[in-house]
Amino acid sequence: MHEKRNFIMVLLLIGSIVWAVVSWVFLSGEAALHLPQRIASLLLILSLAAWLFYAIKFEDKLPDHLSQIVGQFYYEADGLSFMPMVRVRKGQAELCVYYQNRYENPVEAIVHLRPPQPGESFVIKPGTRDVHFAFRAGGGDFGVIHQPIAVPRHVQSQVIAVQMAASSWYPRSQGACLRHRAGMPCGTVLVDWVGNPLKIGVHEVSDEIPLTNPVTLRLAMPEDVSNEPVRSGIWRQEQLAAGAVALA
Repeated sequence: MHEKRNFIMVLLLIGSIVWAVVSWVFLSGEAALHLPQRIASLLLILSLAAWLFYAIKFEDKLPDHLSQIVGQFYYEADGLSFMPMVRVRKGQAELCVYYQNRYENPVEAIVHLRPPQPGESFVIKPGTRDVHFAFRAGGGDFGVIHQPIAVPRHVQSQVIAVQMAASSWYPRSQGACLRHRAGMPCGTVLVDWVGNPLKIGVHEVSDEIPLTNPVTLRLAMPEDVSNEPVRSGIWRQEQLAAGAVALA
């Protein structure tokens, strides 16, 4: 994100080192006349070195796209930041999970949602309650998963309370941190990452799955949207910003 600026600063640092060597070693004559140059060159070296250390060690390598879409408050699962929201597209409500990988290596994740009892919440598949979003995200990626939902008439314009927990796994370790700001903790769901390969998609699951310290997410249901059950299997994952491209 700041490669060109950092490159220019490296050149300036090299130039300031050369200036210091010249002013301290090669300039002769009255010492008092050269003292300002010597002090200025040392101060420039120290300031540039400190700034480069901060830029390389602590500054984000990629923008915080997630906060630009959902605001400053979002959740975190061990390196994967995310936030579910309800959007409307052509009269159809969608449950959207925006996500952002803070590290350079790919991640596998599950976001588990437990809405109120059937009939008091949105519907993905009639008769089901719990749902989890299972997906992969590349290093540094920012994206969203779209899941169309039906919203019963008596639920529209209401705010429903949904329990949420999540889990993530980096098969090749996390790698370098590209974004330092972590989201809020949201609780965990037990997942056997090694024994069961991740099945990508939006799945209806048992409401008996234990959630550890889940958070309560409040989702506002839109008005004037479809209340008809949607066809299953029409979820889609959209990459909004590729981390690898942004780093190139």
